[in-house]
Amino acid sequence: MKTTFAVHWQYGVATHAGWFGTRNDDRSLLRIGATNEGEPYAVAVIADGMGGIGDGSLASDCAIEGVRQWLDTRLSGILELKDIWSQLDASVERLFYDINIQLLQLGKEAGTQMGTTLTLLFLLRETYYVCHVGDCRIYQFGSRLSPFMQLTKDQTWTAEQVRKRRISREAARNHAKRHVLLQSLGLQDCPKLVKRRGFYDPNHLFLLCSDGLYDRLPNSRIASILRQAELSKSDLQQLSERLVDSALDSQAIDNISVMLLRPLHSHLSAGQRIWHRMKNLHMLLPVTWRK
Repeated sequence: MKTTFAVHWQYGVATHAGWFGTRNDDRSLLRIGATNEGEPYAVAVIADGMGGIGDGSLASDCAIEGVRQWLDTRLSGILELKDIWSQLDASVERLFYDINIQLLQLGKEAGTQMGTTLTLLFLLRETYYVCHVGDCRIYQFGSRLSPFMQLTKDQTWTAEQVRKRRISREAARNHAKRHVLLQSLGLQDCPKLVKRRGFYDPNHLFLLCSDGLYDRLPNSRIASILRQAELSKSDLQQLSERLVDSALDSQAIDNISVMLLRPLHSHLSAGQRIWHRMKNLHMLLPVTWRK
């Protein structure tokens, strides 16, 4: 496929059901636009439906449709406000909880459970905002100080054991419980959301993926593929397909989804970038958990 550009952004998307997969419960969504002042923004979303307990495709469809409606009806109003970030945070949190309520109701009507992960990335004014539940991931690639950084926390049983230093990262990669989710939408009355905000530079690369990718490829391998692609100037559609193919070559049996997004340049001057970062230094906080 040809290189995909949208004025201020380059992107690529690829997905596969995995070896022996009969259906794909992963869903993704990308929305690119501009504020009334002409400032470019992007919203990237990925959801991984839990097919083992109910209709995973229906659950992830419901989550993505909920985000789509929010983008159509709520985001434009938020972007007109003076205090965008606090209003965005409150609105996205409400969105996640509303989707959770809808999935709980669908599951009740169907006599089963409807569960999905949901991970959202919002980019504006060289600031990123993440809201996340489950085990999809967002990576940021390209900073000299931190060339490859995972912006999300996996809400899985094994990830929790690693954080508590009860098992090693190496043991977690092949543990029988590595796919057991502690948090998701549709299974709990009040899921815990992981949120994060920070900064990015022009030409930084963001990678969103479902667990089917990193289950087969460790972070070091993903970073190596991204680094090689940067050196060879690969376009992002080719790169997204290469990541999926690499997971398949490693005998991936789970659904695999990849979304890559890169801001091509900055609409801000150097002075404006410094001013925005100084103004928003309070946003550089550790990952926060919201009940």
